[in-house]
Amino acid sequence: MFKEYFNNLGDELVKACKPAKAAAAKTAEKGAGKGSPKKPAPSAGIPAAAYDRDRVRELLATMVPAHLTLDAVKIADAGGYSPEGVDFVIYREMFRNMDAMMSAVPSDLAYGALFMNTGLSATSISDTLTRVANMKKIDRFGDPQGAGKFLPAFVLSTDMHMTFQDLKTLILDFYVSRSLDNFFEFDIMAIVNLGIVVKDWREKRSFKILDTGADTMKWFFILLNEYLDVEKEGSLDLRKYVKESAQYREY
Repeated sequence: MFKEYFNNLGDELVKACKPAKAAAAKTAEKGAGKGSPKKPAPSAGIPAAAYDRDRVRELLATMVPAHLTLDAVKIADAGGYSPEGVDFVIYREMFRNMDAMMSAVPSDLAYGALFMNTGLSATSISDTLTRVANMKKIDRFGDPQGAGKFLPAFVLSTDMHMTFQDLKTLILDFYVSRSLDNFFEFDIMAIVNLGIVVKDWREKRSFKILDTGADTMKWFFILLNEYLDVEKEGSLDLRKYVKESAQYREY
C-alpha cells in the first residue's frame, strides 16, 4: 500500500504539470509566425499559469509532517531579504492567521523550500539552480560572519529531456563555472518516475544519482522527512521582523 500510494501521487503530479507543456506548445506556435523573432523568453521561475499550482500544492502538502505547512508563500529573513523564485515553502504556522499578518514567512519558521521544474533541460536546470542559490542567501546578509542558517532546498521535476549522466554533468558545470560555495547547492532533486539526485555531504561538490524509477516519490518522501525531522534552535523574535519605529505617549 505504501508503494502504491506514492506511485499514484507521482502520477497525479505529472497530470497537474501537463498544462505547462500545453502552454509551451502554444508559445512555440505563436513564435513560428512570419517575421516572429525566434528567441526563447527569459526565464524567471515557473509562473503559476504554467501548471496547476493549487493541485500540486494539495498533493505536496500531504508529504510533510502534520505540524508543518507547505504553501506557495514568500519567505524573508530579519534583514528584509526575500528571494524570488521559490515555488513552495515548508514552515511552521505559528499563528492561525499568519498569512494575513505578514507579507512573508519569517525564515526562523522555515524548514525548507521546494522548487518546481516541469521539464529538466540544459536551460531550465540553470534557472532552477539559480533560484536555489538565491534562496540559500537567506540570513547570510544579517549574519556578522556571513554563515547564515541552513535551509534545505528540494527540487521536484515531472519530466526530463536528458540522460542521468548529462544531468550530473550539467549540475557540476553549473556550480564549478560560477565558483559557488557548496552551501548554495540543492539538497535533493527528484524526477518523478525516473530517479533521485542526492547531495553527498561526505565529499565536497559531489552528487549521487539513483535510478529509482517508479519508487522515486516513495524515496523522495522518506528523504524529505529526514531533512524536516529537526528541532529548530531558538525562537521567533517578532521585533526583528517588524521594521517600524514610533513614539507613544506614556502615562
